[in-house]
Amino acid sequence: MAPEPRRRRVTPAATATLLLLGLGATAPVAAHAAPPFRLAAAATTPSPTPTTEKGLRKSLNALNEEAEILTEKFNKTRVDFKAAQKAEQAATKKAEALRAQAGPAREQLGQMAAANYMAGAPDAIFGSDGSPEGLSERAYLTQNQATAVQALQKQIKRAEDAQRDAEAKTAQVKKAWDDAKKARAEAKAKVTEVMKRLDKLSTTHARDPRTGLTATIKGSDLPAKMARKAYGKIGSPYVWAAAGPSSFDCSGLVVWAYAQVGKPGLPHYTGDLYQLGTKVSRGQLRSGDLVYFGSNLHHMGIYLSGGKYLHAPQTGDVVKISKLSDRSDYAGANRIS
Repeated sequence: MAPEPRRRRVTPAATATLLLLGLGATAPVAAHAAPPFRLAAAATTPSPTPTTEKGLRKSLNALNEEAEILTEKFNKTRVDFKAAQKAEQAATKKAEALRAQAGPAREQLGQMAAANYMAGAPDAIFGSDGSPEGLSERAYLTQNQATAVQALQKQIKRAEDAQRDAEAKTAQVKKAWDDAKKARAEAKAKVTEVMKRLDKLSTTHARDPRTGLTATIKGSDLPAKMARKAYGKIGSPYVWAAAGPSSFDCSGLVVWAYAQVGKPGLPHYTGDLYQLGTKVSRGQLRSGDLVYFGSNLHHMGIYLSGGKYLHAPQTGDVVKISKLSDRSDYAGANRIS
């Protein structure tokens, strides 16, 4: 009779092999969703429907306040988004490092477990006396390696959970940022619309009876109001160093007109005036901007529209409208608000 086949024992090495198979890949784990990031409710937007200047200005003030609030919300969400991106990158880097660390250990464990299992001889698993108390050095190392990989796998799981949480947080903050950008853009569009309505209500048609040139003064801001005051002095004589109210030189006309709209004390000198406010390109000129001529800024005027400007030219002349294109020494422009 053939000898009865030896029954294979369930050894620590075999157990380690089964454990290895269970650690071969990380099972998907549901991310713990971060609490929703919500943009605080913005102020109620007034409808830009008033038709009077007073009503439009009231609406404009409310819209400007809302736009400022939304701009700060936009700034906050932009900062939050950058912080969330940084946290996501850190979590991803940590998870990748742990996965890379686990790779060689898992591979070594597999080789050791497979060698022990395939050997089949008790001496490969147990000590030379065949008792379970005498585990071979290889089996002992395999068991310890399996325990180490199992602990590392738990760390990987926690890191991947954190990575998914960070990704979810980044997506939520990005949505809040996009919402803030959209809300801010809508508020700014409403401000622009009200400004256009104000400009329509605040358009002055200017005509120079001496030259026949015409222009319009558009806008309701301080420079446009100043330009209207200056236009009211058309035909007044040029007098060197005069600053009104009945005669003017080029910079004196500007200083006088600004004083009439609540901005007194501007310097009566073209060079100093040019240093104030903000510089404006020729293509962006609008009513009330100050235009300068000559490399030494020896002359200046007040832009109206359509390439026309108002100025007090020289001795023997009067305040009048002229064309920018008639001069070849245009030097620049600025806007004083």
